[in-house]
Amino acid sequence: MGLSASQARLLSITSRLSDNELRSQTITTAKMSLANRTTEASAEYMDALSSTNLLFTTYDGSGNKVTEKLTGTSLSLYGPLKNQYGIINQNGQILVSELDATNYENSNNLQEFLDKYGVLQPEGEGEMVEVKNPEYDVAWDEYNKVYDEWKSKEPNKYDEKYWEEQSNYDNELYRKFKAASAPCYVKAEKGDMYCYRHVLAHLLYSEFDDTGSKNYTTILNAPITIDTGFIFGSNINSNGNTPDMLVVSEEVCSDENIIYAAENEEMKQKLLDVMNDPNATEQEKFNVQMTNNYYLDENGDPQLKKLTQKIVDMFYTITYASDMGLQFQPDLYDLLMSFEQDMEQAFKKKVFKEDLYESDRDAWLEQEPEKPDVPYYVEEEVRKIVDKDKGQWYVNLWHRMNGESDIKVGTADEEGNIVQGGKTEGGLPMYKVLEDGLMNSSEWLQYALNNGTVTLERVDFTDPTEEGTGLADCTWTSIVWTSSSDITEEENEAAVAAAEVKYEQALRDIESKDKQYDNQLKILDTEHNALQTEYDSVKSVIEKTIERNLKLYS
Repeated sequence: MGLSASQARLLSITSRLSDNELRSQTITTAKMSLANRTTEASAEYMDALSSTNLLFTTYDGSGNKVTEKLTGTSLSLYGPLKNQYGIINQNGQILVSELDATNYENSNNLQEFLDKYGVLQPEGEGEMVEVKNPEYDVAWDEYNKVYDEWKSKEPNKYDEKYWEEQSNYDNELYRKFKAASAPCYVKAEKGDMYCYRHVLAHLLYSEFDDTGSKNYTTILNAPITIDTGFIFGSNINSNGNTPDMLVVSEEVCSDENIIYAAENEEMKQKLLDVMNDPNATEQEKFNVQMTNNYYLDENGDPQLKKLTQKIVDMFYTITYASDMGLQFQPDLYDLLMSFEQDMEQAFKKKVFKEDLYESDRDAWLEQEPEKPDVPYYVEEEVRKIVDKDKGQWYVNLWHRMNGESDIKVGTADEEGNIVQGGKTEGGLPMYKVLEDGLMNSSEWLQYALNNGTVTLERVDFTDPTEEGTGLADCTWTSIVWTSSSDITEEENEAAVAAAEVKYEQALRDIESKDKQYDNQLKILDTEHNALQTEYDSVKSVIEKTIERNLKLYS
């Protein structure tokens, strides 16, 4: 064999040796994982040995002991010699079957609920008693609704359609005012506004005291004094019209018959514009308030002046017009025109159209709805409980689901009041439906009890009963399930048997794999020894060849 061929063979053997070592390490690692699988199978088997089932113990009608898996159904389904339990969720609600929930929801009261479980006397054998007619409130509610609608259509005698405005020209007092004030008005219209103060003074005449003068205050608290000289020195007085003006004064300026200045949107807007104008002078603001039919209240809203106040403000304005910087045109003339409108309005009368009103009212009365002819009381059959134990069971369940009342929460009692209550502390209904799949599952209930998802309540017969439950001599009491003598634990034989079979099968699989790995390691070891021997031989040949060649060329 040449040197090159020997070297190639040596490399091939080295590669195979390395491959064998790698395969050997892989198999060794796999053997170690088999040990972990043995531990896991053992732990699963040990868990099964410690698992248990919860059992519920009851007695049949003959007193024989009956043991069954603990489920929601076994707890809540009636039995003649059973303790009554309820499953309670974290919200304080009792979990009930779909059947019990349906029976409750389709019942308006306790008797209807009990009838669905067959614990009452047959129909026709109960005692007849008088109870409030449930149709009574329905009929009267409908009547009241129709009555209120009819009542809302009652003709209102203050409706504008029943009043006809009478022109002030037909009013005797207005004619007296116009006749008495005409001379002063003519002068004022031509520019002599001072003469018109006589008219204003006569309108305030009824308020003069024995001193012959009276102090007044303007809307802006400016004082003004009007004496009797304005009365006795007037054309009104010299023409013999003072008595007429006195009657007019008593009508328009009395405290008992308050009359306001005429509405005037233009005046109102002018007042707001000036008072809200940041560039307006104090004099401008003073003037607009004194010559206006409106004033601003404490909220800055415009309100109509009383006519008496308007007269005082006008008297002041005419007297001090020059000081206020007012001109006849347009200031005082516009003021005169607005006052004429005030007086026209003061004497307008409205006449009541009594015939039209009475006709409409008679037609309305004919439409009055008839009161319902529904008796307040009706006879109702009260059927006694014939199965006392079973009846008590479902009486207890009703009150745990509904609360204290025998009438379902949310419906009307005999007085028509809606029954209140029947809520948990969190404001939820006192019950919740547990679907039949979970109600019949022992695994679910055992898990829920062990993890605190639900707790149990048991009906205990006590005296006195807890107040507010509606029960007599018994109450729902919260208990720890492990303290109940009706609930026991037993080894879960089915789980143990299944785990044992699985454990033994796992051991057989592990032992078989382990033998396979041992055989593979033996084969690899034999091959490794053969390769190592060949490796040593080829290596020796290469070393001798190299030594011989060195001697040849030295």
